[in-house]
Amino acid sequence: MSLNTQYGGRSDSAGRQEDRWELIADMIASVRPHILLAQELAGWGRDPRLHAAAERSLQRRGWPLRFLVAPSQTDSHTAVAFQQEVLCWRQHETKYSPLVENGYGVAVLADVDADEDEPGLTVISAHLTAYSAEAGAVEAQRMVARLHRYGGRGILGGDINNMPLGDAEPDWVAAPPHNRSARCLARTSPDGPWRGNRVVGEVLARADLVDVAAYVADTQDRPELRAATGHGGVRVDQFHVTASVRDAVLGYEQLAAASDHDAIVMRLDPARLGAARVWV
Repeated sequence: MSLNTQYGGRSDSAGRQEDRWELIADMIASVRPHILLAQELAGWGRDPRLHAAAERSLQRRGWPLRFLVAPSQTDSHTAVAFQQEVLCWRQHETKYSPLVENGYGVAVLADVDADEDEPGLTVISAHLTAYSAEAGAVEAQRMVARLHRYGGRGILGGDINNMPLGDAEPDWVAAPPHNRSARCLARTSPDGPWRGNRVVGEVLARADLVDVAAYVADTQDRPELRAATGHGGVRVDQFHVTASVRDAVLGYEQLAAASDHDAIVMRLDPARLGAARVWV
């Protein structure tokens, strides 16, 4: 499961206090994800009590998760959380976090009963910059390099903030000007149509990553799965998996959440994971 929590579920876009975390916790507990990718955990670096309170709230609901929080220079943290009864963590690499706007961590997870030499699952909770598709593409390039580093079984998910490949163009004329500036190609004439800049999707595809929503939509004839996940008319929240994970995908869905983003949920069968391969 992945969700941009909108300022950690604690405030609105104007900075006014607004406690939505309890509703978010209700949703997480109802979905019962073994892995949660969370974005925009505002303030968690400055005030660890927010982190602690989030874990306690899920524990009270009977679905405790351990959060691995990445550092963030913008104080808009990402985290990979996991269910400790079935999973353990082997690595949480954050050394490249300062090189992207909102930071990120590379979590390597494994079954609690797995042998130490058995390959794990590499997971990145991504929150790419909202201000430039080109800059977001560079951030994505950094992330996919690390995604392939620890065995080649990887999931990159979160708020990708840009147009994916294959989705229909939204109504760009109705979009805020700053969204067109960040997410569109330059027009060839003043009266020409706006077109989304899909450079981030191209970077991810060149790295042999599979867009899960598009994959399920095409293979199961469910075009509605390409629907927008935020207010800008774009499916900005996405899962991308390595080829070795693709055949383990059983399903995908979007769920309305107490945020300005929908939650996205992917279901995997670990028994169908492909062979691992380490790229150094």
